[in-house]
Amino acid sequence: MRHSTVRSHLAIGALLGCCIAGNAVAASRGEGLAQQWCSQCHAVSPGQQSPNPKAPTFSAIAAEPSATDYSLRVFLRTTHATMPNFKIDPDDIDDLVAYIRSLKPTP
Repeated sequence: MRHSTVRSHLAIGALLGCCIAGNAVAASRGEGLAQQWCSQCHAVSPGQQSPNPKAPTFSAIAAEPSATDYSLRVFLRTTHATMPNFKIDPDDIDDLVAYIRSLKPTP
């Protein structure tokens, strides 16, 4: 029984490690997409000012309590009068969301 518990803990650790590494890759890819598509209006990196003063920084978006994975995905799939009408691939949305969420301040 003890060996199965150790194996279970190792399996859970490996799974978490893969998820964390996967999120880091997605966030890195999302940062590149944000630089390419969003940086004309938004500050996409921490500490920057948005080129368009009306466009919130990605850090400010990430700090909003309402900026959940779900709400960000819905937002990125919805057209907005004040933003270009991008047609974003679902995998790219996942990467952008991973990047924005990676900017969320830790308590």
